Amino acid sequence: MSKELKKFDSIYNVNYDGIEKSNETLVGLDDEQRVAVLDEGGFSIVIAGPGSGKTKVITHKIAYLISKGVDPKRVLLVTFTKAAANEMIHRAQQVSKDPLSGMMAGTFHHVCNHLLRKYATELKLDPNFSILDEEDSLTIVKHAINEYVERNEKFPSPSVVLKIISMAANTQRSIEKTIDEDFTYFYAFADRINKIKDKYEALKVEQSSLDYDDLLVYANDLLDIQSVRKREASNYLWVLVDEFQDTNKIQYEIIKKLSSVNGNLMVVGDDAQSIYSFRGARYENIIEMSKEKDVKVYKIQTNYRSTPEIVNLVNAMIPNNIFSKTLKPVKANFERPVVVSTWDSLEESAFVSKKINELVNAGISPFQIAVLYRNHSQSMDLQMELSKSKIPFTVRSGVKFTDSKHVKDALSFLRVLVNPKDSLSWMRIFQLFYGIGKKSVEKVVSDEEFKKDPIDFVKHISRFGDKYEKIEEIFKKVSPDDKPNDVLNHVFENFYSDYIAFTFEDRIERQMDIKRVIEIAGRYNDINDFLTDLAITEQIDIDRKERDKEESVTLTTIHRAKGLEWDVVFIISVNPGDFPSSFAITEGKIDEEERVFYVAITRAKKYLFICRQMSGSRTPYYGNRIEINGNKHDFVEKIPPALYDHWKIN
Repeated sequence: MSKELKKFDSIYNVNYDGIEKSNETLVGLDDEQRVAVLDEGGFSIVIAGPGSGKTKVITHKIAYLISKGVDPKRVLLVTFTKAAANEMIHRAQQVSKDPLSGMMAGTFHHVCNHLLRKYATELKLDPNFSILDEEDSLTIVKHAINEYVERNEKFPSPSVVLKIISMAANTQRSIEKTIDEDFTYFYAFADRINKIKDKYEALKVEQSSLDYDDLLVYANDLLDIQSVRKREASNYLWVLVDEFQDTNKIQYEIIKKLSSVNGNLMVVGDDAQSIYSFRGARYENIIEMSKEKDVKVYKIQTNYRSTPEIVNLVNAMIPNNIFSKTLKPVKANFERPVVVSTWDSLEESAFVSKKINELVNAGISPFQIAVLYRNHSQSMDLQMELSKSKIPFTVRSGVKFTDSKHVKDALSFLRVLVNPKDSLSWMRIFQLFYGIGKKSVEKVVSDEEFKKDPIDFVKHISRFGDKYEKIEEIFKKVSPDDKPNDVLNHVFENFYSDYIAFTFEDRIERQMDIKRVIEIAGRYNDINDFLTDLAITEQIDIDRKERDKEESVTLTTIHRAKGLEWDVVFIISVNPGDFPSSFAITEGKIDEEERVFYVAITRAKKYLFICRQMSGSRTPYYGNRIEINGNKHDFVEKIPPALYDHWKIN
């Protein structure tokens, strides 16, 4: 028996042997997990290291409470996905052998929706209010924008405005402060965005509608009503929260209010795995809660996922480590992780493709192999290489790279240069510019002069009006004989970078995507050759869909890999400027990048390959040409050399 368990027994007078023999809900738990499950009440935090069985702690905690006579209706489980709630309830039912009828379990939004339906009249809401999805919200924001923005005026897109409004709601900040801290690019528009936000709120009230953020905001306000808070908090003898490190400020307030009467709140999380600050998540919630009076902190540190060699590397790279945890492996010894040095991303992609083939031929299922990356754009070379090698893969990080709107926009400028009769690409280009609508575009492309010589036509198109001046300027400085990267760079620097910023809420990622396309285009001297290679890759991808039942390798961003695991994990482009990202370096947000890297290396069960490029990122500091000095931001340099093998690919 552990010292922690003996200490627990002495405090709570628990007869450990008797409980283990008589209570099946404790079977299969290790000492650390058991201590957390046996907690008798109050506020407690379970710091759960990766692969340590946090789901088991929650499910056995529910089962244990039921075994002690707690009515399932008096237990509240809050998760971040519906799937997680369903899995935990299913497993808790199996352990407890109880149907758990009437137990409230679900996401924060699910719980808040339940409360608002129940007490709608308290907030003067229509009990039958509609819940807006993102598309609905964008439609209403567009109406609000129309009231404050001239028709052809350059202004942040509805999706960007909605992102600002949402971030303000989730972080409980004003629009002005949110823009000042997170969206400085739009500082000049702060006053009007604030007015648009007020109009958006008014339009929702008129329609008896709430968006997803409103569910949290209104529920939090509802629980400020003393009679409601007392009644609801009295209902729940226990409140359990999963993935606590991903909660934002308002979510933390809600769970505190729901546990304010009986005072039994158990949260499970890991500050080192908090990687969603861009959504308003605060790992600081764990820290703040730990400082409250009489809060107990339990640590579950036995890693059941990875080999000792991987766990040793993970322990050396734990970020923050505020709660001083050390993971303990239980699996048999295996191979050490490998740091793979290649010259550039092409060589890196070739290595990954070749190694995947070797592993599959050795008997490892493609389904148990994953390639992780910081940004979706970093997978482009690999997608092309795997396609050529006929290795089936599934991209979990979004649409295929060349299918994304911003990449297709950029490529359309190349397409019309080599095929001026490509009217679809011309229509796509024209509609990127402010003030040019669909009808105007159709009029231009149907013009007889345009049909005769589109390129020459657009070099003098400003005679149609001022709104065409920028198009004329761009095409006067490019030609079909230019290198594809020169054309793309000209379009990006003189127009499209700014267009992205005003159009998409994830401007940094999309701008870096285009930089990546420019980098790849730099390998070609001819525009047609570049477009042909992309088209062939597209066709291979279409062919692959015919084999959708075949097992495939997973390609995904690290953010989308959180919570998943594979036998084999490749992490690519671990170069300062790529990973950690240039944006994080320039903005001083390197601590979150360290947590992202930590999440990445903890996904591997048997094999871990960390790939870096000796040539490094071509744009280490995004937006300028400053070089990175030293190894301050190099993750690989921070790993003790004794913990990995180094392969240099020549």
